[in-house]
Amino acid sequence: MEELEDKKTEQWALEEEQREREWQETYGRKAGDYIRKLDQLLAKGTRESQMEIKSMFLDPDFFQPYKQVDIFAVMYVVMSIFELEDAEGIEQTILEQAHTVEGLQDYIFQFKMLMYRLDFGIEIDVEQQFLGFLKEHKVSPVQLGVMITTTAMRPLMLTLKLEKIFEKSGLSQYLFFILNFIQEHWGGNYRVIFKLEDICRNIGDEMKANQFADCVPNIPENMMGQRQTFLQVQELLWKVMYKEEEAEKELADFLQREKVTDDVWEFLLEHMEALNKDYYLCLANILLETRMTAKAEIALKFGLRMEPGDELILCLLAEQSVNRGEIVQAQEYLSAVTNPGELTVRFRELCRR
Repeated sequence: MEELEDKKTEQWALEEEQREREWQETYGRKAGDYIRKLDQLLAKGTRESQMEIKSMFLDPDFFQPYKQVDIFAVMYVVMSIFELEDAEGIEQTILEQAHTVEGLQDYIFQFKMLMYRLDFGIEIDVEQQFLGFLKEHKVSPVQLGVMITTTAMRPLMLTLKLEKIFEKSGLSQYLFFILNFIQEHWGGNYRVIFKLEDICRNIGDEMKANQFADCVPNIPENMMGQRQTFLQVQELLWKVMYKEEEAEKELADFLQREKVTDDVWEFLLEHMEALNKDYYLCLANILLETRMTAKAEIALKFGLRMEPGDELILCLLAEQSVNRGEIVQAQEYLSAVTNPGELTVRFRELCRR
């Protein structure tokens, strides 16, 4: 078997070498000519030369063979940004940042590294560096959005960080853009939606404001006094839904520290857009670990809506009933299991005893 595997590996290596040789003969030797042509078109800087570059990268016969080559991949991102900026009538497009392929590659690299340092908090003055970069290069919101989607390692965490930076710096255009970006890519954060609604009302766009308002359920009167807590819990639930790092622990700590009521918890879960049982099992797990059993049961019951008859959920509910001495209730849960397995058999025996 080992000898056979070695031969397979050797054969694959030979085939890969042959593929590389063929690629170099067919495409590799032309790559330098294409780079020189792109440099010439960028140096012209005319509308016609920019459109010619755009048409080159829109042509799959041109780009497909080179998509794994770094410099061409970067130029593809550049031209994707340019196409969006051009469609929005932005005059200072990304093609104004440099007039060579190497210069544009360097610009994208600087932007990427700056966002990386900002995301991970590397360097004390990184926020000022980032804001300085935006101002110096007149970076359009379009550029920022594409860079987040194509290069950020933790895009959700980064956009939430950018929201705070733009708000603190009074950069209203960027703030509105980033709030919209969050809503479009990770919809359902009530705090973000309320901000978008307020901005639209302040600029007189009532139609758009009402559209945002319709995205959030009416908060019951008895919960209005806890509005800030309500929004913080909802945002943490939203972060768990999008699997943000440490969100489950943050949620459990907040629920305990702020003594969030079960009715607030149930109302928020009722209006979450999570559509799979794993989300509710994840919530139940952290809540059971921190001994918030009432809230864990509420989460499990919502999970049961997603998959009625699920063995794990019903056995977890049965376990909580057994712990309270409610054996009949536990047996009812177990009788609802669609495909009983070893777990159900064990709990039925426990109830019988």
